[in-house]
Amino acid sequence: MIQELWTPSGAVHFGAAPVGRNAETGGQIVAHTFTFKATDKHGRVHKEQVKILADDTTSKAHIEEMLGNAAETFLEQVRTKYDKRPPTNGERKQIGYALKEFRQYALRRADSTTGKIYF
Repeated sequence: MIQELWTPSGAVHFGAAPVGRNAETGGQIVAHTFTFKATDKHGRVHKEQVKILADDTTSKAHIEEMLGNAAETFLEQVRTKYDKRPPTNGERKQIGYALKEFRQYALRRADSTTGKIYF
C-alpha cells in the first residue's frame, strides 16, 4: 500500500479502499478517492470526487501523475465552463414570473381549438 501521496492544492485524499483483483496478475486493485475543490471567478465553489484505480504494479509517481492530470482538467473545466455570472435574486424572481406567465398562456392555448389566444 502506498503511503503519503502528493496532492495538489484544493485536493483532499480520503484514503484507499480495495475494490477487487486484477484478472491477469491476480493482484489487488485499490481505489484512491480524492475530492477537488475550486472557486470560479464569480465566487461559487465547485467540488468533484475522483477515484484513481491502481494495482500492485502501479508506482507512486504514476498515481501522482494521474492525480495531477485530473486536477488540471478539473481546474480547466471550472475556468471555462463557469464563465457566465449567476443570476441575482431579483433576476431569479423575474425569470420565475416569466416562466409562470408562459405556463399560464400554454394552458390557455391548449384549451383553444385553434391553438391561438383571442382573449
